[in-house]
Amino acid sequence: MIQTASFPVTLVFPPQGHFTQPYLALPCLKAWLREHGFADVEVIDASVEAYDRFLTADYLARASARVPSLASFEGAQELRFEDMEAFRAAAESAASAASVIAGVEEAKRVLRGEDFYDPERYVPAVRTLYHGLRLVSAAHFPSQLTPHNFTMRYANDRSAEVLAATVDREENPFLEFYDSELLPRLDARPPRVLGLSVIYGSQLIPALTLGRLVKERFPDCHVTAGGGFLAYIGAKLMRAPGVDACLDSLVFHEGEAPLLGLCRALRDGGDLAEVGSLTWFDGGTPVENAPGHPIPLDRAPVPDFDGLPFDKYFSPETVLPFDINRGCYYGECTFCTLPTVIGPGYRTRRAETIVDHVIRLRDRHGARCFNFITDCMPPGMIADLPDELIRREANVRWWSDARIEPRAYTAEGARALYDSGCRKLLFGFETATPRLLKLMKKGQSVKSTLEVAENCSKAGISVTFYAMVGFPSETREEARATLDFLLAHSDVVREVSLQTFHLDEVAETYRDPAAFGIEVLDDPRADLQLYHDYVAASGMTAAEAAEAFDEMMAGFRANLPLFSGDNVLYFMQKSHYFLHLARDVHPDEFVRRCAERTNAREARGADPSLAPAEGLALVELPFSYADCVRTLGHPLARAVRPDFLTGSFVEGAREEAIASLGALAPARRVLAYANGEFVELRPDGRTALAALAAAGSLGELLAEAGSEAAEGLRAFAARLHRRGALTPRAAVPAAEFETQGVTS
Repeated sequence: MIQTASFPVTLVFPPQGHFTQPYLALPCLKAWLREHGFADVEVIDASVEAYDRFLTADYLARASARVPSLASFEGAQELRFEDMEAFRAAAESAASAASVIAGVEEAKRVLRGEDFYDPERYVPAVRTLYHGLRLVSAAHFPSQLTPHNFTMRYANDRSAEVLAATVDREENPFLEFYDSELLPRLDARPPRVLGLSVIYGSQLIPALTLGRLVKERFPDCHVTAGGGFLAYIGAKLMRAPGVDACLDSLVFHEGEAPLLGLCRALRDGGDLAEVGSLTWFDGGTPVENAPGHPIPLDRAPVPDFDGLPFDKYFSPETVLPFDINRGCYYGECTFCTLPTVIGPGYRTRRAETIVDHVIRLRDRHGARCFNFITDCMPPGMIADLPDELIRREANVRWWSDARIEPRAYTAEGARALYDSGCRKLLFGFETATPRLLKLMKKGQSVKSTLEVAENCSKAGISVTFYAMVGFPSETREEARATLDFLLAHSDVVREVSLQTFHLDEVAETYRDPAAFGIEVLDDPRADLQLYHDYVAASGMTAAEAAEAFDEMMAGFRANLPLFSGDNVLYFMQKSHYFLHLARDVHPDEFVRRCAERTNAREARGADPSLAPAEGLALVELPFSYADCVRTLGHPLARAVRPDFLTGSFVEGAREEAIASLGALAPARRVLAYANGEFVELRPDGRTALAALAAAGSLGELLAEAGSEAAEGLRAFAARLHRRGALTPRAAVPAAEFETQGVTS
């Protein structure tokens, strides 16, 4: 490798992505640049660093001080629908802030250490982090930051709103984070090129926010961006007025060759017009270059993860991503867009190359767990890769997405996969209705899907099915048939990742709507539009599909142990369930443990030693929190928030929700918070808690109470025991209990 003069390049993964493991794009780009002479390349996972900063006691204390008080709701004659989100945020913050601030550092320690594997430590820790992020969100209301998403009141599909969000210091939490944390870091080493990897729609506003700040602070820095989400909307984005204040160029599809060409041109005074797959601004005018050629994937260097903050990911072990192929060898599914935007074309690495890289990453980082990134593993590799991993004694554990290939996932093939370290596979199941599978061009049958899943499950590999509800022409009965099928085979299918159908303009469903009996409804004001509304000639409406989604999720919660109660947190945190499997815990054993936890929780009764939980906080409310949460959970109310996948708003959803869901009448209530859970009480519930604290324990209180009151006290105590507000322990002194309560 020929070393060149210093040319600092900084590659940033902007917020928001999941916080449990690194992302692959930047390490691949860094390795490619370094192999071709650019030695000064820095990678920054600003997403996990932002989470780590927000989830600190001092930051949360400042966030708590910014949350509007509940006092503004006192005396109101009604709680209007349009005020319910604000009321919920204020109520939850008032009840939980002190406990979350006190416990956030311990919660992070639990998730990053051996206590992660103890569910009685893990679940409260995850809850604490979730509620910490709700506190951050309340401080920037109505923005919402979760481990899975980031949304603002600005629509992701309208460039004017996206750009307005990049300068909104009240509602965009990343402006202050960049100012205080990231920009001073860049000051010490001003980059000549800043590359932003935008994989998800939730990153668009944070990425452009950073791009704007960097262009203002470092006029000589060229800001470029790329990634999966921009492969969809990049051309539209570069035509949007004002975007040149945030970006200088945009890379389409794979980034290695275009980024290298861009860096060379900027360093050597070359012509940007000669860089393939690059769109760039020439005096404010976007110039679209011709597509370039992809790199030979099998000759790509080992991804370079050096410099990423491994200690900040919210997991006890680092799970390293590694792409075994790019694109999709099948490429026929009518709802799918990946073959179009990921590529160009389909290419794979040889099994020997994959294993060589995996072993080198294993040894370099001490990592034994891998997430093999693939849209679908090709049939030949299903045999070749495990054989090579076994032959080379790689001794790793891995999981990946997969496609139904009955000839490859035989009983023998599944056993070889397990022996090679495979512990979890996620298959595109979609539906149990053959008619819909044919419309989707899935190229698989329900029977073959089940056979593959059974073979993998018998081998000890946990099986997850991707499922879809609301595909054009699907009926409510067909959705229920899918639910019934999945529940009937819950001994094989451990998890279900359910999504509602979205009409994506890159997919065949959009390009040939008549074939699917739909009429596309374009929004001329949405200049960054990717997902479109539509009207179907038959089947469920969008509202009915949302109701079917709720029905299916309720069925999963009631019947799948991994979805029951707080066990669902293992499913929600990417790679967390896998880490248990990576310790060779059999899926059946983990499911048994989950079922036992749920049953034990539901069996909690009125233990005589019950007393108020340590740290129990109480806040008085002028309206019912439970009714507010229930209303906001209605499909019509959910449609008011930006869609989870698209980040766009449904036209007219707010007006429909206001008209249909109405307002709440005043109701004095008390919100309790302990052990990461909220529970609503009536005012007499607070009186009962005070009496229990004064008595010292439930047993002592029952001894003092008359027989008529005893039955009600037991039922009350059992309910709070199940919700964590009462615990079997030494009693809290009555005086201390009174100071624990928070009053509005």
